[in-house]
Amino acid sequence: MRRFLPFLIVIAFIFGASYASALINRIMGPWSSTAIHQDGSLSHMQFGVDLPRPEWVPVYPGAWVVGGSKITSAQHPAGFHGLDLGTRASLDEVKRFYTEQLTAAGFEVSDLGLMGLNPPTAALLGIDGMISAKRHATDDAIDVQIRTPDGIIPSRLLQIHWRKISATLPTP
Repeated sequence: MRRFLPFLIVIAFIFGASYASALINRIMGPWSSTAIHQDGSLSHMQFGVDLPRPEWVPVYPGAWVVGGSKITSAQHPAGFHGLDLGTRASLDEVKRFYTEQLTAAGFEVSDLGLMGLNPPTAALLGIDGMISAKRHATDDAIDVQIRTPDGIIPSRLLQIHWRKISATLPTP
């Protein structure tokens, strides 16, 4: 353990945080947890790199799985799902791939850019762009958050989240 932490720091510094995170998640293996809410209801959470996902959730070619998650509850039995991927692709390549793949799967795709953030704030938060897509016929929604590259040999994290549109809270 004494040598593992410096090894992870070197990996993150050279190859980026997504490599170090993928290594940690592989070593930890899958795990789950249950949350008890104030009203006594439960939320079940699963974490792991090999969680199942629908075929319509595209994985960028050559990307590696950093981690995944699934949260379900009595109120939202279909759940909220997440998949983190690492890639060396550029922002434009990632946007083009996800726009094409989701459009071909019948989604209406929106490029949200920096989501209303000014460039210095987005850079501070490590956000390079975001794509959001909805397919009303099947009540599916998916968001792809594209993080800024890090590491000497840069890689970037793609954070993909999907859910049922009907489970999405309304926003003003």
